[in-house]
Amino acid sequence: MTKSERTTGIILASVLLLTILNSTWYFLGIAKVSVMQWIVFNACAPSGIAYLLGLLLYFRTSDKLWLSVAVVPMMFFGTMGLFVFSWNSGIDLLTQFSHLVMTLNIAWGLWIILKNKDYKALGKGLLTSVLVFIPFIAFTQAYCREHAEEVMKYLGL
Repeated sequence: MTKSERTTGIILASVLLLTILNSTWYFLGIAKVSVMQWIVFNACAPSGIAYLLGLLLYFRTSDKLWLSVAVVPMMFFGTMGLFVFSWNSGIDLLTQFSHLVMTLNIAWGLWIILKNKDYKALGKGLLTSVLVFIPFIAFTQAYCREHAEEVMKYLGL
């Protein structure tokens, strides 16, 4: 990895951390939801945390597998969020900024893996991502469906 690639990855991860802290502050500090509600109403935060942990493990071990472990939830909650949430107002734009940051972090991680043609690490990371996070996604979606009124209230929909 080049110095500029490493610097870009660190900058993107730092901005992701700031968006996670901001949304967590809103849900836990302002909206005063429970930790369970924070996890499901703001699934972007746990997904981003999974990515950041993977990035730290990658920097520690140089195993590119860790860069792709959070691809499934980051793409589901982050990239798909770009097409689900509104782009109309200030808070919506902040939400979309966080989704864009999630997408850029995953794109950076995939770039590092694919640039080096480490398909084995990509395959193992994506398999791990599917096995770990598909149940998480299913849980969050079911919980939100069952508590739709609460979701609407806290997300201002």
